[in-house]
Amino acid sequence: MHSAPSSNNNIKVNNAGLVLINSYILLLFERLHLLSENLNVIINPALAVKTLNFIALGIEANAELNTPLCKLLCSVPQSQNLTGASELLPEQIELINGLINAMIDHWPAIGNSSIDGFRGNWLVRDGLLTEYEDKWELTVEKRAYDLLIYKSPFSFSIIKFHWMQKPLHVNWLY
Repeated sequence: MHSAPSSNNNIKVNNAGLVLINSYILLLFERLHLLSENLNVIINPALAVKTLNFIALGIEANAELNTPLCKLLCSVPQSQNLTGASELLPEQIELINGLINAMIDHWPAIGNSSIDGFRGNWLVRDGLLTEYEDKWELTVEKRAYDLLIYKSPFSFSIIKFHWMQKPLHVNWLY
């Protein structure tokens, strides 16, 4: 049974494919020292959002158009203005690029791809976030080559981290 959507709850996103990396977010945030000792709280939400934005788009700017899904995954209120996040350090960027390369290597069905190619084909996707009383839903834009999602080794249908108030249900039709 679905709960009714909240009023004014549809939010357009341009990085909906970011859900593909959800299995790696906890480990990445831990390695970047963005989590509390018990791994239940993000201690630097602005940098966490910037990190996810960089993974998806390859840019560090936290333009509001780019942040709704990142904010949701980091349990940051959509209305919160994120300023003051430090620049990503070269070693942080190297770790992020290593993560993307590992994802490419673990998904043989997509063949050899560059980091920017992976971003463009899979992470940079239009989508629509809808908030319900008990969950969020993300509907991801469909593309012709999405049949390869079927061969994806990544799980992304329901995402719920310790720090998130509600789970995110992902609709990616292929």
